[in-house]
Amino acid sequence: MQKDVLVSTILHNGVKPLKKSDLVSDALCCMDKNSISSVVITDENNSPIGIFTERDTLKIVSSAIDCNTQLSEVMTKNVFCIDAGTYIHDAYILMEQHEYRHIVVVNKKNEYMGVITEGDFLRHMGFEDAANVKLVKDNMNKSILTITPKTSLVKAAQLMTQKKCDYAVVMSGTKPQSVIHERDITKFLSNHSNIHEASIEEVNHHRMYVIKKDASLKEASEMMSQHGVHQLVVVDAADVLVGLISRHDLLKAMHRSYFDYLYKTIEAKVQREKELLLHKEELEKLANYDQLTKLPNRLFFLTYLKKSVARMIRNKQKVAVVLFGLDRFKDINDSYGHNIGDEVLYIITQRLLKRVREGDFLSRLGGDEFALILENIDSANDVSMVLREMLSAISAVAELSNGVELHIEASAGVTIAPNDSTDVRELLQYADSALNDAKKSHKGYFSYYTNEMTQKAQEKVTFENALHNSIKNGELELYYQPQVYIQTGKIISAEALIRWNHPEKGLVSPNVFIPIAEESGLINSIGEWVIHEACRQGKIWEDAGYNLTIAVNVSASQIKYQNIPKIVQQAIQESGYSASKLEIELTESSLMQREENVVEMLHLLRAKEIRLAIDDFGTGYSSLSYLKRFPIDVLKIDKSFIDELPHDQDDAAITVAVIEMSKALGYQVLAEGVENEEQLAFLKQKGCTMYQGYIKSKPLPAQEFEALLRACLV
Repeated sequence: MQKDVLVSTILHNGVKPLKKSDLVSDALCCMDKNSISSVVITDENNSPIGIFTERDTLKIVSSAIDCNTQLSEVMTKNVFCIDAGTYIHDAYILMEQHEYRHIVVVNKKNEYMGVITEGDFLRHMGFEDAANVKLVKDNMNKSILTITPKTSLVKAAQLMTQKKCDYAVVMSGTKPQSVIHERDITKFLSNHSNIHEASIEEVNHHRMYVIKKDASLKEASEMMSQHGVHQLVVVDAADVLVGLISRHDLLKAMHRSYFDYLYKTIEAKVQREKELLLHKEELEKLANYDQLTKLPNRLFFLTYLKKSVARMIRNKQKVAVVLFGLDRFKDINDSYGHNIGDEVLYIITQRLLKRVREGDFLSRLGGDEFALILENIDSANDVSMVLREMLSAISAVAELSNGVELHIEASAGVTIAPNDSTDVRELLQYADSALNDAKKSHKGYFSYYTNEMTQKAQEKVTFENALHNSIKNGELELYYQPQVYIQTGKIISAEALIRWNHPEKGLVSPNVFIPIAEESGLINSIGEWVIHEACRQGKIWEDAGYNLTIAVNVSASQIKYQNIPKIVQQAIQESGYSASKLEIELTESSLMQREENVVEMLHLLRAKEIRLAIDDFGTGYSSLSYLKRFPIDVLKIDKSFIDELPHDQDDAAITVAVIEMSKALGYQVLAEGVENEEQLAFLKQKGCTMYQGYIKSKPLPAQEFEALLRACLV
């Protein structure tokens, strides 16, 4: 099929549409006279409001509806229309997805222009080679409706309606005699007033044409064209009826050949996996629907949103664009695999479809993101009510095929047109900003777009771009905060903390740039630089005679994607720093992400004499069972438990429990965030090993930290 041909070039527009006040008999006469399979019904503005097809004729007969009935009572309403500027390939995808046999074509003003049918698509396929090799038996319909000549016309129509058949084979005993189809019934109905006593043998039906099952599709297509029929009876070598092949079957087979041809062409040319993936993505763009969920994809969504905004402007209405994102969906994929992840996406799709209103447009943009267009809204309250229902539906517990029950939640971001914008790309961008805000605020929450979100997003992009060059430009620096042995008051170690000296903004807080580094993946290269820089500076102080351990934080991303033992070994070899004076700090949550791999990694580091510490202890799993598996040297009590010491009884109890547990397991304990003498006295009394905090010193640049070391030695 030529994908760059527009539907406007192949449509039929020679038949004037009817009005809803016209009668069924008018439609039947029009269809019989023009040998067409449908008529379109338009309003006073020439906009399509319905369609009457040969399939509707079956309903007229089977339901004994009077032919003097107005078309408004029997026509198919909410007729599906496409723009005349649509490519015929996209139009066929729509027709096949919705199981239509006719598509009504309109212009930009939604005025009727004409109709396209399956026959129009078939004439523009252009895949004769495929028709030569494909066989009738592989593409025919094996489910055949058979009737006898004595079958009443009404009964035949009822059977064809019930089984959704366009044709029925008239049998004489065990042998096929002829074929009757919808057009025969339409023609008979248009010329006879009394049909209730009529039998099939009275209908002027078409002569039957027979083809062998081993014939090619090309032979079938030529036979249909030669005899002006839309179907052939299929028999085997013994002339036994085995199936029926129609123009619809030919079209489907040829369209599949189109995709087969594209795929084989791409596969033959592609050398590398990356190129193959790129071409597969291009192939998938030929269709407008997501293969997993069967929802419209991003391309279709943007096209629909553009039209929706245009209608909104024309009708002076409002449109809401909603972006849904599943919370912790990545964890589901990592924990249970992508097959289960796909199952979750399918479940969410079904739940959303049950809650969408008539006229709403639901799409899957990709990954775990779904988009919804809500038209004709009066206020934000209307949107809020819909979203509460949808988010509530999503959050129901789902029982998966592997027996696991999951509590799924989603967040949503909302933008309103024209209040926020009338540009399609901007609306999607604003909805995404609102979604990010919702996820940060509260899981299972929805948030509306504001200009402040755009400003934050732009600042984030600016920071990320600058952060990319920070290592190369020498803008990163390590500060060092002393860690003090409580019993002697001496500085025995220091924690290395990253700082960024932005060329324009000055010193940027880690609370600002670390989350950006983690989201963008830059945290891995920055973390590797920190290890090398800490070892380089440690060697300088070691050569100067300072007996000092330096502690370096390693992120969860580094543990997951990097070879930490290899990086540490390289840093030690390049700097000459003593391995026994380097301490690697890991958080509880990062330890538990890939427990078996982490255990192996820690033992490799321990074998190199590297010290190991758990940072922020007490905020995560805090389980004795996993502590005993890890070769840990130091537990660092999180600052949140130290802040209210010694007055908060719960914090005091937790702190004492961690100290006593560490003693029993042979660990040292370091209290973070110590800021006053009361806290320090309590920790010393309870047997805490070390502390760090502003009571001793804030984090300092290397030169100032060294000056502090010298002052403590005096």
